[in-house]
Amino acid sequence: EIEELGVTCNQVGVPLFAKDNPNSSISDCVDPPDKINLVGYTPTSDAMLQSALVDLDVRTIGTLIEMEAFQTAFDVYSMGRFTRDDDNDYGYVSVKDTAIDYTNVDNMIAQDFANQFGKNFVDDTITASIMGTDDYSDMSPRARRVIAEATMVLILLHQYAIDAMLTGIDYCNKGDQDTYWWDDAVASLIGWAEGTDAGGSTSNGYLFYNIAQYLCRVSGTCNIAGDSEVNRQMMVALTEGKNDLLALKCDSAETYMKDVEVLLDTILVDLVAYYAEQLDDDPSDE
Repeated sequence: EIEELGVTCNQVGVPLFAKDNPNSSISDCVDPPDKINLVGYTPTSDAMLQSALVDLDVRTIGTLIEMEAFQTAFDVYSMGRFTRDDDNDYGYVSVKDTAIDYTNVDNMIAQDFANQFGKNFVDDTITASIMGTDDYSDMSPRARRVIAEATMVLILLHQYAIDAMLTGIDYCNKGDQDTYWWDDAVASLIGWAEGTDAGGSTSNGYLFYNIAQYLCRVSGTCNIAGDSEVNRQMMVALTEGKNDLLALKCDSAETYMKDVEVLLDTILVDLVAYYAEQLDDDPSDE
């Protein structure tokens, strides 16, 4: 689909065959909509269209590492492949840009992490795991892929989502109803591959949302619809927070942001517990 390639119908043009055959069955090119929804969350800005494709960048980087195309993987990380900026200079163009630039002074998760491990820890870890330097020089490409993807999803995009929601609340406190940054946060947690259906995809998905889906499936704790209960609560909080921003109920939106923060921490704790149990059952299982 052209939206996944980052091109427009004007760039694609009309196939010569279709030009010469007006009755051709070839479908007309249709540009993607300005706004998309993800797993039932409907944005009020175009942030989703620009930011949700970050999951494809994460997946591409990981795949290239395992293929041993390390420099190409780093190029995608540092310059972006599917993610894109908009005309108003919102958002980020590459995953690396996100890793090195947190802008909200109230993002205590990012600041506490930086104080403990260093401001550039996330970027340094991703870069070293991609290129096989420092502590990762003796690791297999597969192990390095796991480290790079986990760092991007569990740390980088987690911290960025909180940062973006806080920025949205700051705008709300200034009387601005723009939900761009809140929508951006949602996109960073869910990603394009989850699709538009409530509950997400059963076979795709690479970001935080999919982790909770995976954990509920392997542990048998999904709700009657087959979804993670944690995700269901998170989507309610994200939707209500967006609605509060539109109504300029900034304090209420901040409460929902804190609810999301707790739910993300819950997913992390459940993930650690699951893999600790797996290692206890079979210490040789990579």
